[in-house]
Amino acid sequence: MPSPTQPADMIRLHKHVRATPARVFEALTSPDQYPQWFAPAPNTRCGEVVIEPWVGGRFRFEMVSPDGEQHVGVGTFTEVIENLKLSYTWSWESNPGFGENSQVTWELFAADNHIEPGQPATEIVLTHEKLPTAAERSEHTGGWWSCLRALGYHVRGVDAREAMYGQSAEA
Repeated sequence: MPSPTQPADMIRLHKHVRATPARVFEALTSPDQYPQWFAPAPNTRCGEVVIEPWVGGRFRFEMVSPDGEQHVGVGTFTEVIENLKLSYTWSWESNPGFGENSQVTWELFAADNHIEPGQPATEIVLTHEKLPTAAERSEHTGGWWSCLRALGYHVRGVDAREAMYGQSAEA
C-alpha cells in the first residue's frame, strides 16, 4: 500500500551502495556495464543494449530467458543530469500495455558509508511512475529490487550474478 504522500500508481525504492554517484551513473549509462547488473531473475540475460544518455536519446534493452523468450524494454531519455539524475520513459515492446508509457527516474545522492567509514557511498532513489495496476507495480517492484541489489555488487567490482545466484556473468 502506498504512503499517503506517494501516488498509488508509483513505486519508489531506496538503495544504499558503496560507490560514488559518478560510479553508479557510469554503470547506469554504459551499454557495456548494463548487462553486468541488470539481473532481475536467475538465468535471465541481457541481449542487445542501447543507451543514449542525453535528452531525446534512446534507451533499449533485451532480456532473454533460459528458454530463449525475449522481453524488450524501450524508452526515451527525458532528463539527464550527470552523476545526479536519469529519467526516461518506459514501455515493453514485447508486452504492449504492461507498464506502457510509464516513467523511470534514478536519483543519486552522495551519502555516508557506515560500513566503510571514509569511503564513498550513494543513496539511490528509484521511482517508477504511471503503473496503474497492482500487477504492474508488483512485477516491476520485484524486478527493480533484484536490479538494485545487483547494481550494488557491480559498482563495488563484484560479479553480481555470482554473488546473487552462484552464476558467472559470462555463463
